[in-house]
Amino acid sequence: GSGGGDGGSMGSGRVGARGMVGVRLEDVVKALQSRKDVAPLIVAKKKPSLLAHALSGALSAVLAEVVLFPVDTVKLLTQTAPAGAASSFFSVLVHVLRERGLSGMYRGLGTHVLKESVHSFNYWVFHGFLFRYLTRAEDTSLTPTSLRLLINLLAKQLNWLCTVPFEVVASVNQLAPGSPGFWATALKLYRQGGVGSFYRGLGISLVLAINPAIMNTLITTGLGAASLAKMAMGMDKERARDHGSAIVGTLAALAKIVATFATYPLIRAKVLQQTSDAMRGASPLAVLRHIVSEEGPSGLYRGVLAMSYKTVLWNTFMMMIKHAIGPGRTLTPPVTPQGSKCPPTPVMVMGREPFVDQMTAEKLDEILEYIRGGRGQGALAKRVGAMEQNIENVSSELQEIKSLLRCLVNTGHPARGAP
Repeated sequence: GSGGGDGGSMGSGRVGARGMVGVRLEDVVKALQSRKDVAPLIVAKKKPSLLAHALSGALSAVLAEVVLFPVDTVKLLTQTAPAGAASSFFSVLVHVLRERGLSGMYRGLGTHVLKESVHSFNYWVFHGFLFRYLTRAEDTSLTPTSLRLLINLLAKQLNWLCTVPFEVVASVNQLAPGSPGFWATALKLYRQGGVGSFYRGLGISLVLAINPAIMNTLITTGLGAASLAKMAMGMDKERARDHGSAIVGTLAALAKIVATFATYPLIRAKVLQQTSDAMRGASPLAVLRHIVSEEGPSGLYRGVLAMSYKTVLWNTFMMMIKHAIGPGRTLTPPVTPQGSKCPPTPVMVMGREPFVDQMTAEKLDEILEYIRGGRGQGALAKRVGAMEQNIENVSSELQEIKSLLRCLVNTGHPARGAP
């Protein structure tokens, strides 16, 4: 009777063990699958290629240029207007509409699209290459601000060395009567001053590379601050670093406003160097002195409103499109603990030597494989079945041991009573 009772309790133990093993594994798998923040930690993401960044940057820049080109036309006419002429944004806009009509607002668009596609593609190639190979954390808040500013500046300067001829031709073509086109304008410039004509304002362009460098540095800093604000409100770290296009666009607008007002006098001097025959060959300082003498100190900021409309809207629109269609920005990696060496594994743990549980390691490998892509479900079920079989075998062996012990105890009692 007692044997049957013991056997019954052992049988219920087998059922409990089987249920315990099966339920625990399934619960762990389901719990991990339901956690959206676990997948990025388990599956390593491959870094997007530099070509993907460059193509998305070029496409977004071209779209922004097409949409905002009328504003660029008004901006350029405002910056190059002679002293005493109407210089407000809306007065120039009304004048252009009366003189040229609505189609005149898009005069020279093809040349600017060509210029902007080459300019933006080139910039994002340099930007991605320099950050990928000169920093450990790429363009993230973990890279020091001074280093990010320096690399952004270097990327823009390298870009200007390659693309300033395109900007000179595009600006001269946009102001020329009838806008003869890229190649006709380029040929005219070459006949006037040779190859040097294509590099008007190169020196000041290299200095003005600080403008986009400031903007991109402020954007990355702002995204880091936005992530901290989200985490302070209780959001998970991975989700806090996933920013929408609206946040990126807003930060781009604010950053561009700061960069534009900080560098606008040099921007106007550069435009006059590239488009005015009177300023051809003049140094940036000479151009600035000429502006002050002709228009007063306020002339240094003539056209800043039109420039703000163009650059702020353009960069906001461009960054939003690039964020939406391009590869994601590099996420800030977790902070590395102090010290370059990992602490040594203790020899004794609670008085026992450390050991490796091979069965636990295999189960974790199966669970991770299951989460990665749904593979390994058959192997997991097979493993659970093997474990259940092992439990049943152990149970049978324990029953045999119990029976042998009972026999030994029963046969030992007469020996104790003997003289």
